[in-house]
Amino acid sequence: MNSTLFLGLVLAHLIGDFYLQTDKCCKQKETRKFKSWFLYVHAIIIGLLSWIMVPFCNFGLWALLIAASHFAIDAIKIHCPKGLWSFFVDQLLHLGILAAISIMYETTREFPLQTIGWSNSFSTPLLILAILLCMKPANILIKLILEKYQVGESESCDNIKNAGALIGNLERILTIVFVLLGQFEAIGFIVAAKSILRFKDTDTAKTEYVLAGTFLSFGIAILCGLMAKI
Repeated sequence: MNSTLFLGLVLAHLIGDFYLQTDKCCKQKETRKFKSWFLYVHAIIIGLLSWIMVPFCNFGLWALLIAASHFAIDAIKIHCPKGLWSFFVDQLLHLGILAAISIMYETTREFPLQTIGWSNSFSTPLLILAILLCMKPANILIKLILEKYQVGESESCDNIKNAGALIGNLERILTIVFVLLGQFEAIGFIVAAKSILRFKDTDTAKTEYVLAGTFLSFGIAILCGLMAKI
């Protein structure tokens, strides 16, 4: 497998599937099904982003294949129940297609990602991937896991969910930086400080929600930081 090609296609997928797709557009796909214009536009966007990552003429048909497969997988997904496993299967299918193309496509030319500077301690493209993973995709994954295990179902938790997503983004980015710097003590300090802030909260449901979300958040961030570190 060409790892640079796979990394570029995964970056294109993340940007298109998470950052260029709003909740409103997702709901439109779910309610209107095949009548949703965004279902088709979204697939085209994914194909174009993939072609931008691999801007070679002979990759055009492969980009078209990525767009078509993305459309097919999304078309099946909108007819399936929403939830954690649906999310996992959907993403695994997309990544499986990208991995297969990374194996089959051959070229001797340099990819755009290869022109990005590489540090002695971490990979810049992998750092970009780690940061992208730690924001919106991580928020969605944590939300689905907490919903799966019915954590934070009380009304008191609804008021902190939006703020929790913002704080989660910041703490995960800081965690990645600390992992790259090898400052794991600082990560422990953040976890301890966050725990102290919740210490006097008598709302058990809210405390459980924050605690579960914190462990998931830091776990994802540490894994992403280690991925970026060489």
